[in-house]
Amino acid sequence: MELLPQSREALDEYVTPSLDDVEALLRVIEGWAVRTVPECVALSVTLLDEDLTFTLVDSEAASRAPVPTVTEVEASSEVHALDELGWADMARERAFAGIASTVSLPVVEHGRAVLTIDLYASTAHAFHDRIDGLVEALGAWQAGAVTNADLGFETLRRAEEAPERLREQRLVDVAVGLVAAHVGVTTDEALILVRNAAERAGVAETQVAVVAQALFA
Repeated sequence: MELLPQSREALDEYVTPSLDDVEALLRVIEGWAVRTVPECVALSVTLLDEDLTFTLVDSEAASRAPVPTVTEVEASSEVHALDELGWADMARERAFAGIASTVSLPVVEHGRAVLTIDLYASTAHAFHDRIDGLVEALGAWQAGAVTNADLGFETLRRAEEAPERLREQRLVDVAVGLVAAHVGVTTDEALILVRNAAERAGVAETQVAVVAQALFA
C-alpha cells in the first residue's frame, strides 16, 4: 500500500514531533492487516486527540476500478458535468467501488480511546472470523469493533483534509501565543479567549487568529 499524498504531506511537513512515529505505526498495522486479511486494500488511522486521519491505499486495486466517463457524469442528477468538486467526488467513489467490507477498531489506553483503525477489504466477508485475530494483533478494543460502517470510505476524505487542518491549527497556535504574550495570560487562557471571541462573532477560530496576528504580530 502507499500513503495517500495528503498523508505524506501532513507527515513530512506539518506533524508535530510527538507524532513522528505515525508512519511506522501505519506500516506495522499494514503488515498485521495484510497477513490476517489478504483482501485488505486500504487502511486509515485516526488520532482522536488531534482529529487527524492518515491513510494507506492499494493504488493498484484503485487503478483497476473504472473511472466515470463524461456521459456518466452528465447523466447524474446530482453532479453537473462542469462541477469540478462533484466530478472529484464521483471519481473517488468509483475508484473505491471495490470496497465491499470494512471494520473499525478503537484502541483504548487508560480507559479512553486514543485512536481508531479502519480497515477496508475488497470482498464482502473478508473480516468474517478474523476480527478476533485483528483485535489481538493490533491491541484494539474488541467490544468497540464495528463492521461495514464506512463503505463510503469517509476516512479518505478526512485524510485528504489533514494538511489543511494542520495549517489551520498552526495558525491558531501562533495567534494563541501572541494573545498570551500581549494580554499576559497562559496559553490555555489565551486559547479560551480566542475560542470565546470566535463564538461571539460567529466565525471560525482561524478567522480570529488572522485578526490576532494582524493586531499583535
